[in-house]
Amino acid sequence: MAFVGSGLVGARVGSTREVVCERKRQATMAMSLSRRDILSLGGLAALVPSFAFADEGIAAATKAAPTKVSGNYADDAKNVLDNMINVCSFKKGTPGMSDVVADVRKEMNDFVARYRRNNNVNGSASFNTLYTAINTLSGHYASYGNNYPVPEKRKKRLTQQFAEIDKALKRGR
Repeated sequence: MAFVGSGLVGARVGSTREVVCERKRQATMAMSLSRRDILSLGGLAALVPSFAFADEGIAAATKAAPTKVSGNYADDAKNVLDNMINVCSFKKGTPGMSDVVADVRKEMNDFVARYRRNNNVNGSASFNTLYTAINTLSGHYASYGNNYPVPEKRKKRLTQQFAEIDKALKRGR
């Protein structure tokens, strides 16, 4: 039995399963690149001129914006908290919501990456509650996307956590 157009012309294959397995093997062989090949392709991306992004209406400098986490825990925590409060206040259809939410999500990720392993900070009351609030908000946007506002029930719980965080930050905890 020969399958014309499958790359197996003239090959005798007993079942559909064998055909599928053979196609997967061929696709894997065609797509296999070594780590060195992938890294060399990544180096080519740096050579792309900035005008290549002109069609998208996005400047190349905005694609690699520096992080907003400075290293001062109290200031960074307050900035992340303020941005999270702002994002929670959005209603459905708020213009520019998706972009602002994406920026806040990146800032939350950068904050957690910076301070999660810092032993001077990660046991504090403000950090533990802020970490919980970040997980709640990140989980919401991971599940529903950047265009869906925070529901009232979740917003109520987050507002309580925001108050606790603010109180703890004012006390220096």
